[in-house]
Amino acid sequence: MSEVAAGVHFVEGPASNWVVLIGVDDVALIDSGYPKDLPLVVESIQRAGGRVDDLTTIAVTHGHSDHIGSAAALVDRTGARVLGSTDELPNIRRTELHQIGVGDILPVLWKPLIARWTVHAVRAGGLGDVGVASAAGLPASEAGPDALRLAGHRVLPVLVPGHTPGHTAYLLPDARALVTGDAVISGHPTTRELGPQLLAPMWHSDPALAERSLAALAELSADTVLPGHGPLLRITPPVLVESALRRDGD
Repeated sequence: MSEVAAGVHFVEGPASNWVVLIGVDDVALIDSGYPKDLPLVVESIQRAGGRVDDLTTIAVTHGHSDHIGSAAALVDRTGARVLGSTDELPNIRRTELHQIGVGDILPVLWKPLIARWTVHAVRAGGLGDVGVASAAGLPASEAGPDALRLAGHRVLPVLVPGHTPGHTAYLLPDARALVTGDAVISGHPTTRELGPQLLAPMWHSDPALAERSLAALAELSADTVLPGHGPLLRITPPVLVESALRRDGD
């Protein structure tokens, strides 16, 4: 776990990442790992100096099992609200499913890294019912950079669809940090490459849109990137996007 700024903690989990935000008297999360990551999420909150029972909000980048897996259990324990973009709510609630399936994996299951990831995903609860029926959309009045506060931290949601229909990144302007979810990552269990990169097309609901959406990130001001997979990056968003697209085109 890395403290990026006061009260902002980046956690690189076993296969996906989350962010712990500590306030004066409350705690918030951005994403929550797989279902079986719940003990690690709880531990990370405590190590960051917070109390799990003070959790008030879980902001979601997207509704994949490795990013919302612990949310339902945390809601049951704390009554925290779960927020995501309006376009992502069906995926978070599981009234729709936008996620890679068995049919997508089978043709490449012979690859050792894919096979290893698949075993981990299943064991971590990736096939379980992780939907959060109570999930709510980010309020329209909170769309501005000064309005949405998570555990006292200013947070600006940035819509970057393509990985999923309503995938959202979150800019923390005071920490000069950008949480990218799976829009841009720095590593993944299915590849040995490290550094700014896009996931392979099979992981995206709309690969072409996923690339076009990166323009929104390139306009942001930050110097630390907290990806959904892989280690944190000390890099600005314009360089991040340029590097990821260049690698994708090689």
